[in-house]
Amino acid sequence: MENKEEFLSEILIRVQRNYVHMVEIERLTKDMADSLSRNDQESVELLLKMRGEEMEQAGSTKQEIQTILEALDADEKEKFRSWLNGENKYEPDCFEARKIAELSGQTQQVLNRTISLDKVLNSKVAGKESYYQATS
Repeated sequence: MENKEEFLSEILIRVQRNYVHMVEIERLTKDMADSLSRNDQESVELLLKMRGEEMEQAGSTKQEIQTILEALDADEKEKFRSWLNGENKYEPDCFEARKIAELSGQTQQVLNRTISLDKVLNSKVAGKESYYQATS
């Protein structure tokens, strides 16, 4: 990758992929809630496995982004990280940068909704032994 546009395109592709993974994780979490409400343990176990696989793929995608960022100089890396974290520190200066910032913000919203739902599910299933009770 020789120029900023190539870096932007490569990162945008991975940010889009990460967003798709996060939306799927949210959907699987909602499906788990439905299965739990029906006491369908087999479906819950299958959905947990599927969600875990999706989380692994999202983690891989995030790692790919970090690898790409390592090739940038410090100033450019800071800009990209700012856009990826949804910070308004640097104004996106082209279409790809705006899309990276926009999708990163949407991904964070999906993640926040998923965590909220997961907290409720985890507390229902595990009660006082809930992961969220232990970390609060």
